[in-house]
Amino acid sequence: MKSSKRKICQILALVVSGVGASAAMAVPLVQGGGSSLVAPTIGAVGVTNTEIGVFGTSEATFTYYSVGSGAGQNAFLGNQPTFFAPGLTGTVDFANSDAALTTAQVTNYKSSSVGTASGPLIQIPYIVTPITFPLVNAPAVTSTTTPQTTPGQAHSIALNDNDLCGIFSGKITDWNAVTNPETSSPYSTTSKPITVVYRFDSSGTSELLTRHLAAVCSAANTKTGVTFVDSLTFANTTAFPSGVPANFVSATGSGGVKTALLNLQTTTGTPAAIAYLSPDYTNTLLAPSSSSASSQLQVASLVNASNGLYYAPTAANASTAVGNITAPTGTSSTSPAADPTQWVPVSGTAYTALANPATGYPVSGTSQIILSQCYADSNVTKAVSDFLNAHFTNATYASIIQGNGFNTLPSTYSGTIVTDFLTAGRSNVLNIGNSTVCSGKGR
Repeated sequence: MKSSKRKICQILALVVSGVGASAAMAVPLVQGGGSSLVAPTIGAVGVTNTEIGVFGTSEATFTYYSVGSGAGQNAFLGNQPTFFAPGLTGTVDFANSDAALTTAQVTNYKSSSVGTASGPLIQIPYIVTPITFPLVNAPAVTSTTTPQTTPGQAHSIALNDNDLCGIFSGKITDWNAVTNPETSSPYSTTSKPITVVYRFDSSGTSELLTRHLAAVCSAANTKTGVTFVDSLTFANTTAFPSGVPANFVSATGSGGVKTALLNLQTTTGTPAAIAYLSPDYTNTLLAPSSSSASSQLQVASLVNASNGLYYAPTAANASTAVGNITAPTGTSSTSPAADPTQWVPVSGTAYTALANPATGYPVSGTSQIILSQCYADSNVTKAVSDFLNAHFTNATYASIIQGNGFNTLPSTYSGTIVTDFLTAGRSNVLNIGNSTVCSGKGR
């Protein structure tokens, strides 16, 4: 009997040992989501030519849920994965948002139970992006000077701020009322009604557009009663107190906007349409390697009001508009660099410059990633740090970013991010996983 018991104990010891070895070998799940703009770039496990696909699963299994910037912010701030998908459990390790968190959001997070337990929040620019204006059933292009924006089309329809304010407020509803900046005459001599497709969900793409519209629209070029404000919700009650005009239709997510445009494009007898999208959902001239850019949508160029030049929505022109942004300084917990709102302007001179840039493509900005400085699992800490380090320093990742129509941050800016947040062992307290700051904390 004693021999049998001894054998059973030996078997159980082997089983327990095997379970322990499996647990040690298992990689953690790192969950993130938000912006649909960056979704094709971040990608998924097993999807080639995406950041997660290249990163692989040796350190962690990254998942990304494309649910819109607003949902991404809410998921992270409350550590509520159900904003990503109904019934989803686990931890929200990061979020991506084309709209920066407000000062109030950051302040409230610091005092919340989630923020207190998780440690400091980090918000840093992820990529530079233009916001494009895709068109379907638009008038023929007759220009010989505007830049190319679409495959097979040497020149583009150009729009100026008056056109954008008029169309997106509902003041202009027909191409025969849209003025060609090149000729100062209407684009169409006959009636060609315009349908406007807008984002219904809480969207950072909407925020980048409305930030510009709020800066350049006035009573003279905007429909009476419409007042644009910087908002993640395009059809907010301040902008449209009586609701959106009758020629507006809504769609959810970047993919939903693209689908709505394509449906209008292929339906006989439908009116012309315009929308706003990131370049990775438009065509392969702007985003040559995007998995979402096979529709070859026609895209407008824009006139920069400050210098009168035409700009295509390219990554390079977006970087020109964003300019040589300067990272906040300091390495202590009370320095400007420790304030998440200082890395992405939400007010002040820098914000105004981004809303209406003096040069480059007029509707441009950055998309952000939101992280925790502290994670309960050291394996998650390492995986998140290594993923970000690859994003900001690896040429393969830069190629993926640019292939989707975006641009990397200026090298001095990304270098500061790496130094401040991803470098351990230096005399600061900002790096992810800092042993002093993160003692007893972590989501």
